[in-house]
Amino acid sequence: MLKRSFWTKRAVIVASSVAALVGVVALTLALVIPGLAHAQTIPYVSKLTPRFVNASNFSKLAGNSKYANELLKDPTRFNSVPFWGSSFSYGGTTYPYTMVGANPAYGTTTTITTEIIPVRVVLDNTTFDGITKVGATANSPLFLNSNYAQGRTQYGDAIQRANWWQYAGHNNYHVLLKYPAVESTLVVNVPSYHGALYNTPGGEIAVVDINWWYNVILDNLYGRHTPDNVFPIFLTNNVLLSAGDPNNLNNCCIIGYHDAQFQPGSTINIDTYAWGSYVSHGVFGSTPIEDINALSHEVAEWLNDPFTSNTVPYWSVPSEPQYGCNNALEVGDPLVGTAFTVTTSYGTYHPQDEAFFAWFAHQSPSQAYAGRYTYLGTYTTPAQVCTPA
Repeated sequence: MLKRSFWTKRAVIVASSVAALVGVVALTLALVIPGLAHAQTIPYVSKLTPRFVNASNFSKLAGNSKYANELLKDPTRFNSVPFWGSSFSYGGTTYPYTMVGANPAYGTTTTITTEIIPVRVVLDNTTFDGITKVGATANSPLFLNSNYAQGRTQYGDAIQRANWWQYAGHNNYHVLLKYPAVESTLVVNVPSYHGALYNTPGGEIAVVDINWWYNVILDNLYGRHTPDNVFPIFLTNNVLLSAGDPNNLNNCCIIGYHDAQFQPGSTINIDTYAWGSYVSHGVFGSTPIEDINALSHEVAEWLNDPFTSNTVPYWSVPSEPQYGCNNALEVGDPLVGTAFTVTTSYGTYHPQDEAFFAWFAHQSPSQAYAGRYTYLGTYTTPAQVCTPA
């Protein structure tokens, strides 16, 4: 079995604790507990029910959507990953948007430098080490080529080529992730009051309060002085987050988010990054949320909304009412738990289905691959419009 090699640099960094939450877009899953657990034992969780929550609801800061028009009007003011932008109109409102890469109509290839930052989490003398999943992640469809209807390429590129098939179907449009450099491991010692341990059918998991975790990650990102044109991915192993007290399982479980930090000035620097957890088979029962599923969700959302600034007509998913009435162009959120298998030389993976631009923009017919509204064709019509409460 062929495996790509990866390399590591720098020394281990130990996280410090900070307590505030800034806006991020997060993927969450709610745990269902069959009964009460004894305080002296690790509770057993037999079933997990996927649901979405926007973690920016917990933020005290303004959202990035205020930059949406400026990103289009004067893109030279921003230092960031390469991006392009446009707008669409629906219901008398114009919606600007930006995406990673170059305009698909031009038929050019963009390659983004990428880093994996393994995170070793220690909670109650139990270690969850992200470094053990670096090889499986680096050799996954996120970075290695596999066969898709849109050609032999990476997962994210296949999604974007299908998304913009009216151009990509007859040109050389690609947006690719460079095979990742592996940075020094971030060691996070979680205080017991910020985390909890649980047993699942797929093994033991750690649940950590995002209000504490978010700034640990952000402080480490800033300390690394990562260039603005690089996409860092923080990688954990079976570590989930809670939107509050981790002992209250109604707050659980976030498995990934992507974020953008704007540094205002005459030139605005934008740091984009993602965190995602590599999840063992069976942690979410029969729901195919495993291996790089969470990261596939976040990579696709970062490609389509890198600065968390894109808004669209309010949409809802009737089969998942817990998603609420949402106006974010977050392509993974309407399809949590819908996955397919992709094989690389390293093994078989379970990336997520993603909603297309046509679904959010109410194109009829869809200009995406095969006239679809999602990569797998899960939805056959544009998004259902809703009115926020």
